[in-house]
Amino acid sequence: MRCEDIPLVAGGVGSPGRRGFLKAGGALVVAFALPVAGAEQARAGAAGPFAEVPHDQLDSWLAVAQDGSVSAFTGRIDMGTGVETVFTQAVAEELDVPLGAVAFVMGDTARTPEQGKSTASNNIARNLPPIRQAAAEARLALLELAAAKFGVPVSALSVEDGVVSTGDGRAVRYGELVGGKRFDIRLGVKGEGNSLTLSGRAKPKDPKDFKILGTPAPRVDIPAKVRGEFRYVHDVVVDGMAYGTVVLPPARGMKLVSVDGFAQPVPGVVKVVSKGNFVGIVAETEQAAVRARMALKVNWAQAEQADFDDMYALIDKAPIVKDVTEGELGDIEAGFAKAAHVVEGTYYLPDNSHGMMGPSCAVADFRAEGLTIWSGTQWPDGTRRDVAAMLGLPVEKVRVVWVQGAGSYGRLGVDDAAADAALLSQAVGRPVRVQWQRADEHQWSPFCPAAVIRTKAGIDRGGAIVAWQFENRTPGHSTGERGNILAWRALGTSPGHKRLSGGADTPGYGIPNLRVVTHYTEETVRAIYMRSVAGIQNTFAIESMMDDLAAKAGVDPVEFRLRHTPSERARHVIETVAKAAAWKPKQKPVVKGDLIECRGIAAMCPGDGALSNHGAWGNLATIVDVAIDKRTGLVRVKRAFVAFDAGRIANPDGLRAQAEGGTIMGISRTLKEQVLYRGASVASTDWLTYPVLQFSEMPESIEVTLIDSDRPPLGAGEVPNVTPPGAIGNAIFAATGVRLRSLPLTPDKVRAALASA
Repeated sequence: MRCEDIPLVAGGVGSPGRRGFLKAGGALVVAFALPVAGAEQARAGAAGPFAEVPHDQLDSWLAVAQDGSVSAFTGRIDMGTGVETVFTQAVAEELDVPLGAVAFVMGDTARTPEQGKSTASNNIARNLPPIRQAAAEARLALLELAAAKFGVPVSALSVEDGVVSTGDGRAVRYGELVGGKRFDIRLGVKGEGNSLTLSGRAKPKDPKDFKILGTPAPRVDIPAKVRGEFRYVHDVVVDGMAYGTVVLPPARGMKLVSVDGFAQPVPGVVKVVSKGNFVGIVAETEQAAVRARMALKVNWAQAEQADFDDMYALIDKAPIVKDVTEGELGDIEAGFAKAAHVVEGTYYLPDNSHGMMGPSCAVADFRAEGLTIWSGTQWPDGTRRDVAAMLGLPVEKVRVVWVQGAGSYGRLGVDDAAADAALLSQAVGRPVRVQWQRADEHQWSPFCPAAVIRTKAGIDRGGAIVAWQFENRTPGHSTGERGNILAWRALGTSPGHKRLSGGADTPGYGIPNLRVVTHYTEETVRAIYMRSVAGIQNTFAIESMMDDLAAKAGVDPVEFRLRHTPSERARHVIETVAKAAAWKPKQKPVVKGDLIECRGIAAMCPGDGALSNHGAWGNLATIVDVAIDKRTGLVRVKRAFVAFDAGRIANPDGLRAQAEGGTIMGISRTLKEQVLYRGASVASTDWLTYPVLQFSEMPESIEVTLIDSDRPPLGAGEVPNVTPPGAIGNAIFAATGVRLRSLPLTPDKVRAALASA
């Protein structure tokens, strides 16, 4: 699904003192009641400067109003994956208040502690511990206030629905104890950004005592979304706001020669802004801005013609910037010397677009005392620092207020529209809204970069894998996240970003001799991670190889995996999905005229370990039933079965939605998605030229089996996206004996492969 699996209250965008409240369609979007007096309230409403929110103050994380309602604060954001609901459950659980009593303020750099960027697989795993600790600390403080009030020990008190009671019938509400006042409690802080943890006197609850966490609580954002009342960043309106648009070059590498104005005046134009390679227009209405963009005469100089048509050839000849050995065990040469059979394969994974349903959008209000930006960014503090540096401002003069966008998947790890709006607002001295057009988003957003993966593996006469060599050649997946906002690049002053990610993964299988290497190349196109940070590329290659080796060994694919899976936890996941799908060893394809039906499996199971590029991911296995039309080459996934162990389950409904949505997205990337080029230009400019899975192409069923455990939560949002390519490719192999190694598995490729088999 392309809205981060559907599912924020109409929320978190209030800005007292910033040219009036935010409005959308004439209705008030939101005005979070500022629940705390003094410094917190002043910080929330001030026009600048915007001081950093102290991590070590309980009041930075939680406040109780006089009516007993609770406001919680986190620097993390909800991209539509439902984590706000889980965060709300966690606070309600630890405080013993109803779920409806808790509201979250998320990703406002003037009101929330900095916690790094949010990703689909670290939000719950890394944010539950600090917010649970803060809520537990607040509960202890409230109990101590009640104990002092009643003259009894804390141990004599109980709490239910925010009411503290004694054994003799006396009771007091949280709001009566501390409502509207500060806690003034200091917490211990360890780490920073997304690894930040808190400590204090309180001990969070034992999971066996949970009443709210672990239950299927309804999503807090769904009612407003179903009613059409939910306000996305695209709905933000600020008093006095103008509308901006950016003129982008026809192809990568082109340089601005001149801006020659309009053949005739365009009504409503406020200003044309030209700096370096950046060209923007500010107008009184969005329609006027779009008309002006179409009418403006802009001359670009052709760069040395880069040819992106064959991206794999480009990657193969691109200079290596860094080689990284991700895993090395035993003696790889000796292992291959013992092999009775050796299988080799080269896998080609294309550039993918994140494909946000709502294109990039942001609003910026630049004034002498400070800049405020409303943005859908996944990294409010990162966007804040980047925009401040781009404009030459002290970071404390910039505030970023997160408002949910319509999608992300990693694309908003860098928010280009925020920088566009900030530049244009600075130029005209009033608030400016920028919304990219669909073609802008498809052509100029940072992509998930292509990869060429070369594999070689050997088995002995008993069918055991004795050697594994795996080399992933790819540009880094993280270079776009900092110092690479498109407008900053156009200005010619961006510093770039050196962090590399998206390299090769070491398989979770027990292999005595292996070498896993990443060859990071120079950038081909501006890149940023996409819902799995190369997990889909690596797992496609790994799981295809596993089926090839199983075929060489004459062993059923499920059995072959189990033989090579040392972790009991991982084995249980594979066994569970096989049972749910009623897998039968060495099943034969079913032929119905031109249709061939068969099934395939793929797994991504690190056990209790961590993958080199992804941290602590959950364990997941997928089986798909596919139908292949021999005449047209069309592949359809009829059914999918998923078994998922993501550690202790915080909300089973939310986790199931992630498994279903991720599976659908994985199927879409397998069968359809590829960025196409025409020279240095992106040819995939819309949903026709970059197709995604349609409702009519959905599987008939997706059956998800969730495996709960007493272990800590693991990454969940990205994992289900990873296994469908391998499972579908393996089903095609089982049905036809043809191994396809290049995504997407389009009808043309399938038909050609069948014809040459």
